[in-house]
Amino acid sequence: MVCLRPDSPLAARPTVSADDLVDGREPLIVMRSGYLMHRFIHRLLAGRTPSFSYSTDGAEMGKLMVAEGLGVTVLPDFSVIGDPLERGGAITHRPLADGEDTEVLLVIQRRRSGSVPRAVRDLHQLFVRRAGTPTAP
Repeated sequence: MVCLRPDSPLAARPTVSADDLVDGREPLIVMRSGYLMHRFIHRLLAGRTPSFSYSTDGAEMGKLMVAEGLGVTVLPDFSVIGDPLERGGAITHRPLADGEDTEVLLVIQRRRSGSVPRAVRDLHQLFVRRAGTPTAP
């Protein structure tokens, strides 16, 4: 999903397309090489380069940069929805246009023998609950 400020012109749209991210109206904040979202953005943009972009070392800094008005970024929904900056109104989100979204797959691996630690069980239950919760705006 696209993370942006509520006063961004893109926030008035129901969805944001890859074309919107490279048209130069707003700088694109991308994760540096080595991050999963860096690869996702490159696949999404299909070789196109934004006219201006920033690079950051993670989602938290990306969201802060968005809140400060430096541009927009693309992050997984679980990284934006419910974030203190989102709850406080400093950032908001819009889905990527049809056909430009992705699916997040999380896997918990456990030993074949022995008990499963409580922290792992709790995390698994949280993931199962969240997986059934729609997150679209």
